[in-house]
This record gives sequence, structure tokens and C-alpha cells, in this order.
Amino acid sequence: MMRNALLVSGKLRHLLSCSIGRNSTRSSSTAKSLDAGTQKEVRHHENHASEWWNQNGTMGALHALNEIRVPFIRDGIVSRGTVKPGYVNTTKVLLGQNILEVGCGGGLLTEHLARLGAQVAGIDLGEKLIEAAREHLKCSSPELASNVVYKIEPVDQHAKANCECYDAVIVSEVLEHVKDKVSLLEASVRSLKPGGSIFITTLNKTIPSWFGGVLLSEYVLNLVPRGTHHWDKMISPLDVQRILDTMNCQTVLVNGSTYDFWSNTWRWINNNQMCYALQAVKQAQREYN
Repeated sequence: MMRNALLVSGKLRHLLSCSIGRNSTRSSSTAKSLDAGTQKEVRHHENHASEWWNQNGTMGALHALNEIRVPFIRDGIVSRGTVKPGYVNTTKVLLGQNILEVGCGGGLLTEHLARLGAQVAGIDLGEKLIEAAREHLKCSSPELASNVVYKIEPVDQHAKANCECYDAVIVSEVLEHVKDKVSLLEASVRSLKPGGSIFITTLNKTIPSWFGGVLLSEYVLNLVPRGTHHWDKMISPLDVQRILDTMNCQTVLVNGSTYDFWSNTWRWINNNQMCYALQAVKQAQREYN
């Protein structure tokens, strides 16, 4: 089945992707194409796949982040005027919206967006993470099965078959784990419709962020598995904006945020020295090779 799927057109392949459970294993060619650093990042996160949905475990802060990042994404999409007025103040506010989540992990954010009515494609390089996401969807959220598809696939490969397909693309808690940010963002933008939004959340590259997000949280309080974050992979919002500017994406909003570990809650703050959430809008159609 997989061999035949490689022969179908990009459009038909996108339609086939709506069937949950297909492409359940990462192809050997994809795995071999990953550099050593990326493979190390994937293995690190796969080691925690079994506890991804445990709110009281090492992913507790990630679970709590949904309290602010889901409204940020929801309101950002609504602000673009693409949501039908009748849906705005309902529990299905994102009905009709086609969303891609890059680096979806075990699906914590993916399912929340699907609950708001969106059709969500979650892609990740971690086979064990996608397995955990599919298992949770099947066992705990079967009502969302028609709204969610998970794929073990790099974003550049996904973008080739889904050019300008999505109303919104989410890159949440991913950039700080990626060395080649330009390539990842370029592919993400390529899959985005003109007028659509890309949403990014990540750590800033500052001393306060390193102290709180790495040293304190990983090596003192053990809130996050050690080795999760690396200084050289962090990036400032200004640098993200500069990259997106070259891709005809205009940044419309940057919010600073911080994590209160004693209460396991996130909140917005007036500076982005710790973490930030960014929304940018793809301004015009452009040609890609």
C-alpha cells in the first residue's frame, strides 16, 4: 500500500492522508536523511513518548502551556476574518479551518485545536511520538478521529504535497530543537495559504531564558528532562521576524510569556525575555521551486 501511495499525485496523496493510521512507520530513506543532531533530538523526545499525556509527569509544563497557546492561536485566526461569524462565539470556532502542526509530538496541542472544530494534520519525525498520539486519539478521543491525521514526515516533504494548503501552520515548542530554522520555516510557509497565519512559540535566546528555562528547570527543579534545551538552538523573536520577512510573512503580534513552576501555570508578560508567542501572516503568493 505504501509503495503504491508513493506513485499517486500530490493532490490525491493529501486526500489519502485523511485516513488515520496510514504511513504508520517512518521510511528508511527519511530516517537516513536526518543529520546526527536531528536524530539525537528525535531520540531524546521519543524516550518520553510513554509519559507524554501524563499531566503530572515531565510533560506537565507542556500540558499547562495549552491554557495560553490555544487561545492565542484561536484568537489569532479569528482576527484574520476567515472564521464565519456564526462560529466565533461557539465551541466550534475553528470549524472549516485546515491547520498543520509541525512537530506535534504526542498530540497535546493537536487534539485541543481539533476540539475547536479544525481539521488538523500533525507531523513529527518521532515514530514513537506519533504512535503515542494515535493511541491517545483512538482510546481517549475517538470523537476527534475525523478531525485529526498524524504522519511521520519531515515538513519539507509534507510541503511538497501540500503547497499552500493550510489556513494556519503551528510551530510550537519546536524551533528551540532545530538547527536549520530557515529550512523548517520556509517549508512551513510554503504549505500556508496566502493570507494564512503561522504561529510560533519558543524560548528567547537570553540569559534569563537560559537560567530559568534550562539551568533551573532542567538541572535544579527537574521540571523538564535534562538535555531538552540548548543555548545554541534558541532564537530571538527579532531573528524569527527577519527570517519570516524574507518569506513574505508579516509579523502581526509578539507576546511575551513566562512559566510559574510553583503553580504549573503560564501567563503573558510585558516582555519576551523568557519565552514568546509570535503570529505572522503570509502576505502574497510567491513561486517556489
